[in-house]
Amino acid sequence: MQLYTVLTLALSLVGVSHGMQTTPRLMAGYEKFVQRASQNGAQSKLLFNASQQAVFSSLIASQKPATADDDDAAPTYPDIVLGNVTQPIDHFGDGVNGAKFQQRYWYHLRYYKPPSQRSANSTVPIFILDSGESDGTPRLPYLDHGIIDILANATGGIPVVLEHRYYGASLPNRTDFGPGETWTTDELRWLNNKQALEDSAQFVKKMKFDGVDEDLTAPKTPVIYYGGSYAGARAAHMRVVYPDLIYGSIASSGVVAAIEEFPYLYFPTFAGAQVDCSQAMASGVEWMDKILAPEPHKGRHQPKRDAAKTKQLQALFGLEDLADPTDFANTVSYPIGSYQSLNWDPSVSTPIFPAFCTALVGHPSGSVDPAPQRRAQSNNTLDAPQVVLNWAAYVKETVVDPCTQDGTSVEECFSTQATVDQYKNATALDDGFSWTFQFCTTWGYFQTAPRTPDPAAVPFDFTVSGPKVLSALLDLDYVSEICHKGFTEGKHFKMPKHPNTTEVNRLGAFSIEMDRLAFINGQSLMASDTNPQDDPWRPATVHSEQFAYGGARQDSLLRPFKLIPNCWHHCDENGNKTFEAPRIAKVHAETVDFVKSWLGGFGVK
Repeated sequence: MQLYTVLTLALSLVGVSHGMQTTPRLMAGYEKFVQRASQNGAQSKLLFNASQQAVFSSLIASQKPATADDDDAAPTYPDIVLGNVTQPIDHFGDGVNGAKFQQRYWYHLRYYKPPSQRSANSTVPIFILDSGESDGTPRLPYLDHGIIDILANATGGIPVVLEHRYYGASLPNRTDFGPGETWTTDELRWLNNKQALEDSAQFVKKMKFDGVDEDLTAPKTPVIYYGGSYAGARAAHMRVVYPDLIYGSIASSGVVAAIEEFPYLYFPTFAGAQVDCSQAMASGVEWMDKILAPEPHKGRHQPKRDAAKTKQLQALFGLEDLADPTDFANTVSYPIGSYQSLNWDPSVSTPIFPAFCTALVGHPSGSVDPAPQRRAQSNNTLDAPQVVLNWAAYVKETVVDPCTQDGTSVEECFSTQATVDQYKNATALDDGFSWTFQFCTTWGYFQTAPRTPDPAAVPFDFTVSGPKVLSALLDLDYVSEICHKGFTEGKHFKMPKHPNTTEVNRLGAFSIEMDRLAFINGQSLMASDTNPQDDPWRPATVHSEQFAYGGARQDSLLRPFKLIPNCWHHCDENGNKTFEAPRIAKVHAETVDFVKSWLGGFGVK
């Protein structure tokens, strides 16, 4: 097994992209393996020899910047300051006897000048980057050399990363909720949009910065709110809900529409990947589903499935001991989900998806072997096509073997029942647990295969299907099962049967717009042979081709509407001090221009 491949698998789960999951259902056992390997670093006996361990340790360390509260390492960014602001758990009542938590934020003052060094009546803009569904520390590169640093540099402002309630270390204390140790729906019920938006509103009204003696709170000071993905939706919502506090917002890949069932995630992946890889994924899934889902319209429930052939198929991947074939289908989709972690900056991007495509079809757009040669001659009693054998070899080598080589069973690694058990008995919060609660209660985005019509019931149903790169087993029943089995219900709050997407969509969804509210997304103009690019979350944004006519709006300084050619998920958020791809440098320059234009009108009535 190659060191580089395993490293990237690990890093994809520790902060390369925003926290939306890589497989339709989380695999708690596999996540624990990755965390264990990451934490062990050079001491890990699971993966590498001595020299490889040293490389692994240094790469893991580089993914989580040291901060002022790290006692065992010199800070990576010595001028970045950590602060805390006290927030109530419940802004709108007293359901928890006045319990509070400490919300973390980070900032630097590189470009700040006190009033004595500024021109009269000048302002100091505050640029807030919402950390979204993640610990805030992996966002610190954006503060050091990403979009908010670029904007602060151009305007003499102060950039801030603000951590979300129930994520990172911005956590309530379990003891504040009364007796018990586990986190039930009762203790989680204040993890919702209304409370989290009010956190940000309260923050901008009372934020303080060490070394700054003047009052820079909103609305006295212009606040520009930035977010990517889920945080991008929050940025848009902050501008709409609190227009007097938030002077402007930038929503990058902002998922402003909450959608319960979301097969659309994989449409841009299919379109953005190299053509032969897209075809290989689709044909591979189609062939496997002839065994796994002979009646695809029935989803995970397949009474006519051949158990013996299913075991043989799973054995190709080293997963014959995985009891639930749907968990098998979930596991083998892992490399496809890595697409959203691609980036224009090689130091940030993950090579998992390109490596997966190369494993499936050879070098990009390489020649295809004649049909007789696409069959294995040994250990393949199923007569599986070469693309399935290649898929199996890749998943076995890079996903299955690393997790099981210390004796851990495939059930422990890849059964989603392990996630149910972990969540049901959770005595501590983590980002995956918190985000699962949010998508179960509010956002949806259940990553399913496109539904297959019943040919007997409707023989000529030409409903638009979209590309299919997931097994039909991965239906809404399976993907949403964690919501109804994974959370212990309390006395005061019950998990809804369906997420309350109306709570999000009533704020505008695909129609959301306002002065000084910018939207930025990535688009694939042409599937590249070597560099596939598109935003898999675009279908839930205002640039959606499925629901918003591809983004039928004018781009202006007052209402910017940017579509970056050949780019991925919130790809404008990160920067690079030495080199930026021309299309990224262009959108960064345009962002500086429209923000300066906005700031020019601050205080003008």
